[in-house]
Amino acid sequence: MLQILQKKLDESTQCPLCRASMYWVEAEQYDKELNYHECSYCEHKIYQDKVHTCHCIGCQTSRKKLIKEALNQETYKQKNKGKDKADMEHKLNQLSFIQKLFLLSILDEQVFENSQHDEFIDWEKIKYYPISPNYLYQKNIMKRMIDLHVLTLRDYANEAGQYYINVRLDGYSEPSLYSITHKLRLWFYENLSQGVPFKHSDEVKDAIYEIMYEKIVQFMQFYCRMWQVQISGNNGLRTLCYRLLDSLAVGQIFYLMQTALDYLHQQKLLQPRNEKFINTNLLKKTVQQYRERSLQEKWVTTTLPHPPQIPMSKMAEILFFRFLGNDESVFVQPIWKIWEKVEPRLKFFAMKRCMHCGSDDLKVEYDAEQHISLFCHNCKQQDHYFTR
Repeated sequence: MLQILQKKLDESTQCPLCRASMYWVEAEQYDKELNYHECSYCEHKIYQDKVHTCHCIGCQTSRKKLIKEALNQETYKQKNKGKDKADMEHKLNQLSFIQKLFLLSILDEQVFENSQHDEFIDWEKIKYYPISPNYLYQKNIMKRMIDLHVLTLRDYANEAGQYYINVRLDGYSEPSLYSITHKLRLWFYENLSQGVPFKHSDEVKDAIYEIMYEKIVQFMQFYCRMWQVQISGNNGLRTLCYRLLDSLAVGQIFYLMQTALDYLHQQKLLQPRNEKFINTNLLKKTVQQYRERSLQEKWVTTTLPHPPQIPMSKMAEILFFRFLGNDESVFVQPIWKIWEKVEPRLKFFAMKRCMHCGSDDLKVEYDAEQHISLFCHNCKQQDHYFTR
């Protein structure tokens, strides 16, 4: 029922989905004038009257995702109907260390006191940003937080992927995104003087291993991209890398991965698609053989610096440079050496209690080089610890 009268390329207008140039289309439908832009590549349409709806593949996919998210949200609301709202929310301090780190990595570049920002996370806009070392890892964290309803679908959202942070914060009945961001910054950026973002120091150690492993996966993917070869991590590779991280620096593991990948490429063993983890398993087996031979023959494993072409993810930047106070030398020393420097201090702050009443409701004041003072809000006892 649509009669196209004129269709001409308008290079000044770009498609919001794929950035290709769009056609300007003049048409008639039921003897009424109808004008719209149509993408020259993906056929996405933008109607002037705002009444018609686009049915391109991109818009249909987005609508299906939006419907699925809305159904999940409705199921969650029905399941928790009649429950106290406080029971449906998470306390910010009860989230895991990795979840807090991930949230701060999303919010830190977007939320500021003196600038305008949305009160929700628009995941579709930022999902390809280097928030974590690799895309699949941040996609999995995001899915986990949605499943736990730490992130909940924004009511009446027009687009898929818009989420509120479903957390409670002491002192706020409805914490704003800035309040949440500010609290996370105090925990991660103030040298532990404003509270700690972990329950036990082992949470931090686990996070170091996790981020280092994802850095290794990022390196593999970066290196294979020039051959147009797919590769990813799996449980077998994770187990191997964790074992290697006990004795080698990340830079040395980069070298092992690079050497193994070069050999597999020269032998034409790598497949364009990583179906059933064929490339991952070949790489794992080759690296294992290199490592066993290097131990037998007492080779010195070369250390590669962090490649400047690989972007430093926000999670790695916050964890290693801001929270732990390291620099890029963190990638050329084994984890046991990194942990040796930070463990005593992290353990102290995870276990600190008032010597008089045992309360953990403490105010912390200290000169990091000389002493730490703890003031108990419960019994007003003041304790001093000298760090030298």
